[in-house]
Amino acid sequence: MVTLYLVFMARTVGVNEFISSIVAASGGISASNLYEFQIVPNIPQDLGASPLAAHLDANVNFFGGDADKTVQDKLNLLCNEIQIPGVTYSAHEYKMAHKGVTQKMATAKVYNELDVSFFCDANSVPLKYFRAWQDYTMGVSDTPQGSYEKTSEGASGDIKYQIQRAVVQHYYDYYIANIKIKKLEKTGVKQHSVYRPGELREDFEFILYKAYPYTVSSMPYSAAGAQLVKVTVGFYYEYSHLFQQPRSDTRANQKNNARMQNLGLNDLAGTTAGFA
Repeated sequence: MVTLYLVFMARTVGVNEFISSIVAASGGISASNLYEFQIVPNIPQDLGASPLAAHLDANVNFFGGDADKTVQDKLNLLCNEIQIPGVTYSAHEYKMAHKGVTQKMATAKVYNELDVSFFCDANSVPLKYFRAWQDYTMGVSDTPQGSYEKTSEGASGDIKYQIQRAVVQHYYDYYIANIKIKKLEKTGVKQHSVYRPGELREDFEFILYKAYPYTVSSMPYSAAGAQLVKVTVGFYYEYSHLFQQPRSDTRANQKNNARMQNLGLNDLAGTTAGFA
């Protein structure tokens, strides 16, 4: 009796074949420059409206547009780099659970901080927006109209005559906001998608709950050659969660992706940051 054995031989896989296989199976390689984010100010139960949003709206002319729409759009376009923060577990060592074995039991879930980098336009919108947010957290006043307007005396009267406001802190629920980060993809988009019709497919949404900017980086200027001005904003938040869009059309997307066998590396480099 002869027993047959199947022998699998390793073979060389070219770049084009690799990309084609990935495209046919899952829709392609994820592009790092397809994303968008949204800041949703918290609404305290005792107020029924967001005081943080009111503060930003009251000074909207100094930010360059409508705080709810235009500024958010500008922040997306000016966003140089954003990240999905990682999660780390701290652990407690339990020695000799079994002979020679040390167990590390999870004791706490630690959410890493969020850092977002922005390019500054001629109006320095990112700098003004997040400094205003920080000012509302601790400082300025409850009636912020004109708080940032420079007078003939060199500073706003609201700040000059109420210097104690520099150390007054608002309630926690008043200055926090949820930050939504959406990962977008070019592939697997149905022509009449309910998410982003004819443009990009939203793969998942990552929400950071109860966040606020704890740091706005320094912005160095120099007499050397002109370069893009950047500002980095760091956020604290309590916890985060990932929400994935329902993929009831997975089979249809796979059929559409199978037709896209000509996708190459150059196609990935042809996207634009934030939006495509």
